Amino acid sequence: MRKVIQKAMNRLAKRAIAWRVPDAVAEVSRYSKQSGTTGTQWITLWMAIDSIMKHKPEWILEAGTGASTVALAATLKQMRRNDPHYRGKIISMESLPEWHEVAVRSLPSKYDDVVEIVLGPREKFEAAMFRGYCHSNIPAHDYSFVLIDGPAFQDEKGIGFCADIFKVMELSTCPVIHGVSDGRASTVFVIQQLFGAHVAPYWHGLYATRFSIPKIDPRDASLKTPKDFKTTLTGKLRFAKFH
Repeated sequence: MRKVIQKAMNRLAKRAIAWRVPDAVAEVSRYSKQSGTTGTQWITLWMAIDSIMKHKPEWILEAGTGASTVALAATLKQMRRNDPHYRGKIISMESLPEWHEVAVRSLPSKYDDVVEIVLGPREKFEAAMFRGYCHSNIPAHDYSFVLIDGPAFQDEKGIGFCADIFKVMELSTCPVIHGVSDGRASTVFVIQQLFGAHVAPYWHGLYATRFSIPKIDPRDASLKTPKDFKTTLTGKLRFAKFH
């Protein structure tokens, strides 16, 4: 049932993108054939495109380069044509040198003014009690939108989470960070634990979610309080520090 729902939603999302940003669908198809990658699912791309067109971020961080890069680039190009004052730009991070080369080679030159592809080998990142990985070498900008589709978050100790959203909070001065996660259930779980499930609702049938969360520093020791956790009458604990 999950796969049936996901397939149907991807079909609807692709149609919505074709109507909203016609160039994006053609660009994703071309990129996937040229690079040999399967690409980001259409549901994720629709959530990202819809959020970007709504919030008009000046700086976008894409954690994981791929077909999504050209879809977002086509979106920004269209937004610039519609609004000459809008100068949004994408920093697209790739953690593996071989895929970084593919991404640079596959990006059409017409998007050079809206996309910068950066090699950033993954590094460990710890937020509160959670262990994850983020891209290193992220350029410092005031990011207000993040697309989470990397880096790899598993290691010899098991599963972690993609932590670029929290790395961005160290770099940006924007009070609220909007974003979309492509799958990455462990990443959504951490966001929900820190901010509450309502900020990033997730269903396996969609395999994606969007979120808008306030900028915090989960590693700031000065925020330590005796009320980090709440408990119910049944004894269930809930991490409530940043809710």
